[in-house]
Amino acid sequence: MAVQYVCAVFLGEIISYAGLVPALLYLALMAAVWVLLLLSENRKEVLAKWLLSVPLSNLLLQYFWNTHYAVRALNWAYPGYGTQSAGGGFAVFVLLLLQTVLCGIGLIAAFSSPQKADPKAEAIRLCIGGGCTLAVIAAVLLLETQFPPYEQVVS
Repeated sequence: MAVQYVCAVFLGEIISYAGLVPALLYLALMAAVWVLLLLSENRKEVLAKWLLSVPLSNLLLQYFWNTHYAVRALNWAYPGYGTQSAGGGFAVFVLLLLQTVLCGIGLIAAFSSPQKADPKAEAIRLCIGGGCTLAVIAAVLLLETQFPPYEQVVS
């Protein structure tokens, strides 16, 4: 869930360079996958999943900040752009806020309606969620290999 939540903001930002609508669709899709992973048989399990994802989200955010992912992505999309402007930082904040609202709605929905015990449905949810998570991790790492080094951006 942490991978879906945090990566959606950074990959959504990259997608937004091509257009705002595709980025918003991507955020909605990732929020749906996040909710799919959150669905559980009882409220305690929903709460436990969410509480576990919070510190993992922080660790993942630290990865993106420490690798200067957003600035390097911007300079990959627009070579020679330099450091991110205040407007670009605000745009990322808006994407983060939107993703938080979408996931918050999903959290309320999952908490309000526990799922019936169905091993087949759980297996399908885990396969879809796991596949999407692996695809997102692969995209993040593959893109990072294409980005210019941070030292080149700030020099």
